[in-house]
Amino acid sequence: MGFLFSRGHNTTNRADMIADFMINTASYGEVVPEVLGTTRLSGNIIYYDDFTPHEHRSTTRTGKGGGSKHTEITYTYTVACAIGLCEGPIQGIGKVWRGKEIYDYPNEKIELTAYLGAHGQQPWPYVISKHPEKALPYSGLAYMAGVVDLGEQGSLPQFNFEIKGKLLETGDGVDVNPADYIVHVLRSIGIDDVNIEGLDHYRHYCKAADILISTPPDSKSSKAQTVINDIAEITNSLVFWSTDRLKIVPLADKPIKDWSPYNQIQYNLTADDLIPASDGQLIVYKRKDSSETYNQATVEFINRANGYEKETVAFEVVADVQKNGLKPASKKTAHYLYTKARAQYYAEQLAMKRLYSKNQYTFRLDWAFCRLEPGDLVTLTDELCGLREQIVVITSVSEASDGQLEITAEGKPPGTYAPAKYNVHENERPFIDYNQPAPSVNDVAIFQTVGDVGGNQVFVGVNAPSGWGGCSVWLSDNGESYRRIGSITQQARMGRTKYGFAADGNFCNVTINQGVLKTATHVDAERANTLCWANGEAFSYETVEVHPDNWYTLKGLVRGQYGTKAIDHSAGERFIRVDEALFRHPYRKEDINKTIYLKFTSLNLFGSNEQGLDEVQEYQYKIVPYYIPEVSNLTLYTKYYKIGNGVLSFDVVSQFDMPQINSLDTVEIWYREGSAAWKYGGSGNGLVSISGCELGHTYEVKAVVKDVHGNTSQGTTKSITVAMKTEVPNAPQGFSISFSDKANFNWLEVRNADVDYYEIRLDTSAGQTDGMIGRSNNTTYSGILRNRSGKVYLYAHNPSKGFGAPAELSYNMPAPAAPTNVKLTGTISGIGVMFQAIPPGCKGANIYVDTAVYFTSTNAMSIPVEAGVYSVSVAYVDLFGEGPRTRPINVTVKAKIDKDLLDLENTGIADMDRAVKALSNEVGTVKSDISGLSSTLVDQATGFQRSLSDLNKHLSSQITQVAGGVELKVKDALNSLTGSEIVSRINLTPAGTRIDGRLLHVTGQALFDDNIVTNKMLQAKAVTADKMQVDSLSAITANVGELKGGTIIGTTIKNASDTFSVDADGNIRGVNITGSRIDANSVYANGEPLKNTNFMSVHVVSGQKINLPSGYNYERCLFYATNIKMNKEATYKLNGRYFSDEDMRKIHDFNNRYSMYWNGKPDGGRMDDLEGGYWLHGEPLQNRVFFPNGDSPNCGTFSYGRGYAKNNAASQSNDGRWYRGCGVTKEGYFYFFYNSGRFGYYGEADLLIISFW
Repeated sequence: MGFLFSRGHNTTNRADMIADFMINTASYGEVVPEVLGTTRLSGNIIYYDDFTPHEHRSTTRTGKGGGSKHTEITYTYTVACAIGLCEGPIQGIGKVWRGKEIYDYPNEKIELTAYLGAHGQQPWPYVISKHPEKALPYSGLAYMAGVVDLGEQGSLPQFNFEIKGKLLETGDGVDVNPADYIVHVLRSIGIDDVNIEGLDHYRHYCKAADILISTPPDSKSSKAQTVINDIAEITNSLVFWSTDRLKIVPLADKPIKDWSPYNQIQYNLTADDLIPASDGQLIVYKRKDSSETYNQATVEFINRANGYEKETVAFEVVADVQKNGLKPASKKTAHYLYTKARAQYYAEQLAMKRLYSKNQYTFRLDWAFCRLEPGDLVTLTDELCGLREQIVVITSVSEASDGQLEITAEGKPPGTYAPAKYNVHENERPFIDYNQPAPSVNDVAIFQTVGDVGGNQVFVGVNAPSGWGGCSVWLSDNGESYRRIGSITQQARMGRTKYGFAADGNFCNVTINQGVLKTATHVDAERANTLCWANGEAFSYETVEVHPDNWYTLKGLVRGQYGTKAIDHSAGERFIRVDEALFRHPYRKEDINKTIYLKFTSLNLFGSNEQGLDEVQEYQYKIVPYYIPEVSNLTLYTKYYKIGNGVLSFDVVSQFDMPQINSLDTVEIWYREGSAAWKYGGSGNGLVSISGCELGHTYEVKAVVKDVHGNTSQGTTKSITVAMKTEVPNAPQGFSISFSDKANFNWLEVRNADVDYYEIRLDTSAGQTDGMIGRSNNTTYSGILRNRSGKVYLYAHNPSKGFGAPAELSYNMPAPAAPTNVKLTGTISGIGVMFQAIPPGCKGANIYVDTAVYFTSTNAMSIPVEAGVYSVSVAYVDLFGEGPRTRPINVTVKAKIDKDLLDLENTGIADMDRAVKALSNEVGTVKSDISGLSSTLVDQATGFQRSLSDLNKHLSSQITQVAGGVELKVKDALNSLTGSEIVSRINLTPAGTRIDGRLLHVTGQALFDDNIVTNKMLQAKAVTADKMQVDSLSAITANVGELKGGTIIGTTIKNASDTFSVDADGNIRGVNITGSRIDANSVYANGEPLKNTNFMSVHVVSGQKINLPSGYNYERCLFYATNIKMNKEATYKLNGRYFSDEDMRKIHDFNNRYSMYWNGKPDGGRMDDLEGGYWLHGEPLQNRVFFPNGDSPNCGTFSYGRGYAKNNAASQSNDGRWYRGCGVTKEGYFYFFYNSGRFGYYGEADLLIISFW
């Protein structure tokens, strides 16, 4: 709403100013899309800052002679923002949709600049200049950034961008050839295009048929298999695995331009080749009913020419429509297609296929025909079915339980086909020997890596010649008795270094025996996703240059990973790509330095005819301690203590830098004198002290690194002689101070002399009591300072040389600012106070309620007080005292009589009435009547009653006394049957005293304890102004008449019509409220009642539901999380490679109790491939959880990925899938967790919850 200020004839109208930027397209945990081809995306806000209002004034003059002036004040806004688009690098930006306007990029009206997502791209220059601490390069992410004019709105316009993505060169410069699209997808999951049979033929077909595609605009994270199957269907092709390779076969049977289909018939099959089924049939023939065939196909596509809108095209087979009527099929979605012509071609192919693929044939063959694959052509001849050389295309081949081949095929129309490639009738049927000898492995690598990679495991890689179908692995401890420990089904990518390379080299040349090496990214190399092992060094590569004869040049090497050292390598060294093809055998720590014996019995290509143990070579390997990096910068020095009675004690302190390995546990310190046995001196991370060392003795100290697998390094040793250092101490270095409830001093150890204590002072009179803050024999001290600013001095003291030069430190601790956002709530029992969080350096706050002071260490407190009106102010408190107080705010605490007391009163009256009624019988009654006056006396053991009645005036009075009370009453209506018309009554019972009557007149002084005056106790207009003398008035709604003299302070004056008001600060404002009302009981806005904003503070554990008051919902809450802490102990830790049912039970128990996010078991069962799933109690709330103290966890609302966090003791692999998040779900469950297939952690936090009605 606007505000109107009036002075004379001048008026000013000011528009409301928007306080903050409203985000409408930002979300956490979104998958970053990868654009192949050209498509349209909206993007996601990844950064915004500097939301700035700009004031605009316009003045007009009106009235006679322009005597009146009217000023309009409005606001427009700008914001600096960045919108993430997709994975880079991309080739450019085409059109840009800004709201309803369309521009060709670049255009100044877009107000955004494109950053194409190159690896190593520079951060946005605006952020570098304005907020350098926030400048991120977003390497590998394409985004748009700029300062955007928002106009009068506080939100960003709706942007959409035409993305010119990757692989444009494979198609027409706009869309992508499907063959290259499939290759790109396969490369992303580790399958190189050299393994794809028929790829060039398929690429030629797509080009000739002009079937080019781009990433769908609504593309989400999908499995590679799903993407490839969708593309295969659009291009009318088959994609399938054939032995160890992928094969692509177009099903088109007519030449297109310069492309020709493979019309080679493989076999002419007759009854002699076909194997009868159980019912004797050779071929099961199925023909679609005419009702199952369709002659119209409809395709939905994305029309690039129409702003990327969804449209449909249809194709009808006219001849069949005229013959059988229109039979439309359901709509087919093809969002990979972006032109109408391509969608029309797909619809035509679809319609023809659905109409003419009527005939389906199923038959069986023996293994002699194992060459047959989907896409192959054969002819079928069977007199019983009336088939003679019917051409069919095979659509599926499967192996039946009895080992026979079960084949499904569809009929093909007549045409020109090449004769059968194999004539099995003129010659002997080809014989396949399933028992051919299995070839032995011809290269074996047995090795150990570092703890971060393998832990207590021996790695084994094998290579073998063609015809090899895997092998069993056998182990023996003595070379005689072997036991099978597993099998190997993949050949390792291993070989030799072709040339040597130096320790500082960033490339190398290798040859490998089997497989291929493929290019990755710099991030992959840094994360060791391309890990290699050569002569004790772990390193990864970024790019691959391929040469003939399995020779590769690996570039962009990241050397010395996992704590290994980068060393010089010679030509011919063993090179191994560390991946899942390697066999891993765990060993115990006791097995170190033992020799094991391994044998590998191979199977042939058909998985049979396994070799015997006596046929294969034996390989020996000695298990050794694997390499664990040592500490660095090991330094020894002595520390002096004076225990008392002249006794001196010395510590030998070892200081060191920890090695950077994920499997690190601790560093153990051992020491000895001479050649004595080593003694344990302690363990720690960076600093360990050995106590009780003697003067003049020489100690040898060894630092040994220990990992989580229990293995240790060789150790680094140094020696030191304990001697008195009697030099004058140097001035301490690194002197600093921080403030909490005390002043906390820190400094570095003085090492040039023995220091028995340090002295902190306010002056330079070292050794004197006056001016001394305190002494410490350590490098820390906590004490009290009295002044907010000043200078302190730190001296080191040597017992023989005294004090050295001091270190000086000036400090200035400003008083904390007054608290803001003070909220007061008056309740029946007290006052609720809430204000801005306690700032760093403060220990709490003082809350002043009138003259009483209450201290709180948090920013919320409930103070019990009696009913009344109170003045409340708040001030922060730090080490030095209070800061300024807030302005006093009045709050009213209402009184209310307890409902139980009222209920008890009613019960007492009811009991008294029953007692009175019980005394109404004639027993023990004395009566007398004289001239209309009647007297009755009842005297019984249960009670006493005396009644007097005046029949002439219809009045009576009665006194009743029973054990439970006394009652006096006067009644009218004696003629009434019940006499219930009571004039007045006094009732005294254990429940209390009650006075009923038409008039209660108190002539003397009256005192009411508890100050209770509640509703209906005073008659309206019964208290007049001349009868009041009070110090404080609250909520006066009556007309108080004329006020004379005195001063009115701290209130608001307004007129009866509410057209203006004057507040305590002197602000005069006009008020114009229409369609709403404000009264003492409720506030309405636009006809709707408004309720209070509710504040609550709770401590929550992950998985706990937050209960809100009635009438509030979670999506209208703000959650402020502080004291966030992840538990150090894992809820579950799992080992091994594959999940058991018990393992998944533990994970699902963790999901139900803590994470609120369901994890599924992966298809392969591998622990490192733990599947994601769904939220158990609603999706996470977006933009509702905040971390005001800057301690937000790095997981965001929800994230997932691969690779485990550094120093995680549960880590078994560097490539496991993990999930983590922190937030609140839409059903009100708090979550803070981090889990994977191997471990699960959960945390807790304090939440301040602000709920809006």
